[in-house]
Amino acid sequence: MSRRWAEVAYIVIGLRGLQAEIEFPSDWHERNAGWVRICLGFITVAFSFPWPWVVDDEHQCSGPTYGFNFFEDGLHLHWGKQRGRRDDPFTVIGMPWRWRHQNAEHKKLGEPETHPYTYTLRSGDVQHRTATIQAETRTWLRPWLPYKLVRKAIDIEFDAEVGERTGSWKGGCVGCSYEMSPGEAPVDTLRRMERERKF
Repeated sequence: MSRRWAEVAYIVIGLRGLQAEIEFPSDWHERNAGWVRICLGFITVAFSFPWPWVVDDEHQCSGPTYGFNFFEDGLHLHWGKQRGRRDDPFTVIGMPWRWRHQNAEHKKLGEPETHPYTYTLRSGDVQHRTATIQAETRTWLRPWLPYKLVRKAIDIEFDAEVGERTGSWKGGCVGCSYEMSPGEAPVDTLRRMERERKF
């Protein structure tokens, strides 16, 4: 539902995690309105309300948020304005069924390799970068199950930003990882990512 070109409420039907949040506006928003979002697991209802007091956005595209939501295997708690810092008023409480990463089982495989990497923007311009890659494995487990989840991937660092947001305030990608397929060498995974991944 909208009023004078502004969204004031919406309903979403579909499986989602439980949610109860209130968000107050920052100067990123086009109008001074807060939002209440409530999800019962299969239906989400959200509505806005006038709120004249606005805070600085600080490049987070959201205002102070209070409440909780379940996402994947974590309970996300919010109690204020996020600023992109470690001490933000936000935490995630992992559920008992969550995979837990074991630092002792994070292994680097072989030595780092350097390869050329090209990325074609939507405009057709081509970015030429140098990618430093290294294969690694990480192991996750659930404390109540003996089964381990082992993922093999390449860790990638670019010598300059990559992607559509290169040079913007948001910035392009300077590093990432990509999961390896069975039988792939690290450079084969990099070439597959070059074909498949959009930044």
